[in-house]
Amino acid sequence: MKKDKSLVKLTVFLVLLAIVLGALCLCSVREKRLPNAVSTNTFTPKTETRNVPILMYHSILPEGSTQGEYTVTPSQLESDLKYLQQYGYQAVSLDDVISFCEGSGDLPEKPVVLTFDDGQLNNLVYALPLLEKYDLCAAFSIVGILAEGANEDAAPSPSYSYMAYDDIRELLSSGRAESVNHSYDLHKLGERRGALQLSTESYTDYRRMMLNDTSYMQKLFKREFGVVPTVYAYPYGLVCPAAREVIRMLGFKASLGCEEKPNHLTKGSSNGLFELNRYNRSGNVTTEDFMKKALSE
Repeated sequence: MKKDKSLVKLTVFLVLLAIVLGALCLCSVREKRLPNAVSTNTFTPKTETRNVPILMYHSILPEGSTQGEYTVTPSQLESDLKYLQQYGYQAVSLDDVISFCEGSGDLPEKPVVLTFDDGQLNNLVYALPLLEKYDLCAAFSIVGILAEGANEDAAPSPSYSYMAYDDIRELLSSGRAESVNHSYDLHKLGERRGALQLSTESYTDYRRMMLNDTSYMQKLFKREFGVVPTVYAYPYGLVCPAAREVIRMLGFKASLGCEEKPNHLTKGSSNGLFELNRYNRSGNVTTEDFMKKALSE
């Protein structure tokens, strides 16, 4: 009888020992597998970037006129638009670019931005019909004092005139154009070069001048056209640290420069939105040569 009880106790002990050892082995296996399991399930979001080439046009004059560094013909512009279409580029607005960089919007795989500087009347006469023909959009940088003076032009000509207020309203109402602040009265190369600070000018005086000129132009846009631009285009692409400070202070979300380099932008990061690079379209080169330069990464 005692032997039977001893045998039962031994059996129970061995069973319990086996259960304990089994549990310890299972825990050991789980611990060994855990790092791999964690590594396998870890997800690192892929950073979404785009190269966004920005093309810069100025005057558009018909064949037979003088072509130059800042003048193209309507046929050259149309050739450019056909080239972009042929190679799968999609025109996007500066608003689209800003939304992408703020993380709230998307861009196509091959975006491109078209910009027209200074607000010349020939932009309305020749560029707008081509934008409509190819279903494209563009940004137009307006100089306030030039538009103001155009209101008094009794015989405006696409060859030399600027867009008056009614012309700008027509352009913006097309749904193809967005407006850019190109200063009220800083688009000149006299004693002051564009928006640069004078060597003899104090920071306080410069800041006051820049604030007055830029904010006055914003108010002009609001009063005459019912829009407030979110992008500033530096006259002649000339910029200084004090100008950068004022532009950010006034709430602009982006600015345009004139350096001919790519813009590698990241979704969710606004770091690259200021002094965006642009490629000037000279009338002295072919579409193919210009595009190979501007669209290279």
